[in-house]
Amino acid sequence: MKRWFALVDCNSFYASCEQAFQPALQNRPVVVLSNNDGCVIARSKQAKALGIPMGIPYWEVKKLVRTKGVQVFSSNYPLYGSMSRRVMGLLHQSAPEVEVYSIDEAFLRLDFWDSSPEYARQYGLGLRQKILRWTHLPTCVGIGPTKTFCKLANHIAKKRTTQGVYLLTPDDKLLEELPVTAVWGVSSGYERRLAKAGVTTVRQLQQLSEVWVKQEFGVVGERLHKELRGMPCYDLEPPVKQRKNGVVSRSFRRDVYRLEELREAVSVYATRLAEKLRQYGQVAGYVSVFLSVNPFRNRRPDGRRYFSQGGLLPFATSNTNELIAFCLPLLESLYEKGTNYKKAGVMASALQPESSLQTHLFLNHEKVLRHKKLMEEVDAINRRMGRNTVFIASCGTQHSWSRKEQWRSPRYTTRWGELPEAT
Repeated sequence: MKRWFALVDCNSFYASCEQAFQPALQNRPVVVLSNNDGCVIARSKQAKALGIPMGIPYWEVKKLVRTKGVQVFSSNYPLYGSMSRRVMGLLHQSAPEVEVYSIDEAFLRLDFWDSSPEYARQYGLGLRQKILRWTHLPTCVGIGPTKTFCKLANHIAKKRTTQGVYLLTPDDKLLEELPVTAVWGVSSGYERRLAKAGVTTVRQLQQLSEVWVKQEFGVVGERLHKELRGMPCYDLEPPVKQRKNGVVSRSFRRDVYRLEELREAVSVYATRLAEKLRQYGQVAGYVSVFLSVNPFRNRRPDGRRYFSQGGLLPFATSNTNELIAFCLPLLESLYEKGTNYKKAGVMASALQPESSLQTHLFLNHEKVLRHKKLMEEVDAINRRMGRNTVFIASCGTQHSWSRKEQWRSPRYTTRWGELPEAT
């Protein structure tokens, strides 16, 4: 049996999600903006061809967008998360092991009885077509005997092929022309040190002495070198089941002065944080609230920009109501009238598994069980009917402080009222 690794990466993921539900945009330049419509964070290949750089503030390319007919979208994270889950679901159906590396890429372990490279390449082509047919999202697939090789193969598939699939082996002639910076893990510092030794291509790096590599770059460099020679040193990593801390924070669409609006924001963030804790089966022992002043228009005489207050919870919990009730007094202790706040957040630490939670004599266990059952039902309703179908009253309904998203597309896959309609 032959083992291969594969890296499946969605092309221009955010922009492709927008194009998937609007076929008229397939051949048009598309860009997606960051929170509050600040910077460009995703570009279709047509937008890249126009020279729009990644991360550039939107106001700097406003004229180009208008003159070239570029379609602009605000970030639509519910849609992107939903499409990501669909792609990852297809990958889990197609491979024995999957490591979700980010929202738009994943490593796969492939075990084939047919050990020929051509069989693995045809598998990659079939997988790419399956994802395209079921989600309308274009992908690139890189295949190799190690994770480092399949990452490099994915780079080749994206830049040098028309089919979007490439299988790379240690004896591939392309290694003689690929720069060392194309290798996953080779930083600018590594590049400078290798250049001093006359190493500029992947082939030259591959042919270095193991002893020299270990002396110069340590164990990490030695493993990288072995991976480039076809010897796997890294296996797929299991999914994260426990976290050390959690945070939910957002910038406001405008400066916020009123305590009532800050209460709403902190209540919403505490709700999101509680949902994340329950998703991972954890409870928080320590919670803090923080506020940030607008750094470009600070109206405080003392110039302070950041405020934080936290404390130990009386009893570690993931109950939404209890977290909100604990966070709001912290917020009120931080609030100062006349300050223009631009960002708020809630952070949880001292996390522990809910199953190993230590109780105490004076705790009403029946009440804890009732609250746990209530949260389970609320989560089930919100999953089935859409987020915020049921919520705590302190979260409010207007959210005039929420992030700016003037060009957000419909949340096609997560809101009943925004489902696409046949024309």
